[in-house]
Amino acid sequence: MSLFVLLLTGLQAIDPYAPPEIRKVPSCTCPEIAESGAITFEGYVIDAEMTLAPGGLNTNDRMATIFDVKSSNDPTIIGRTRVWHETTEDKCGITFDYGKKYSVSVRVIEDDLLETDSCLTTR
Repeated sequence: MSLFVLLLTGLQAIDPYAPPEIRKVPSCTCPEIAESGAITFEGYVIDAEMTLAPGGLNTNDRMATIFDVKSSNDPTIIGRTRVWHETTEDKCGITFDYGKKYSVSVRVIEDDLLETDSCLTTR
């Protein structure tokens, strides 16, 4: 009988008139106009490079995915290529799966590093 009382008590705690939970809308805002000068390539994900957050217990939200680039509209981008990106939605992050082939658009940032985000790749 005590199990029955616990079950009833738990059911009474549920408020049928409570407002629905509102999901936080990501703050990622893509520009209206596509970036000019983006480099596009096709390649397979072969590895990743993650860095540790301060304290060393978690990884940073920014990481690099390493592609084996098979074709590109830039002749200097071929073979093993590192592309930096955020992974969280609110920073327009994107994730890639190992072994899959992707068509990726990237921009060149400081020191000739390549970077992408969901705004570039999903257009």
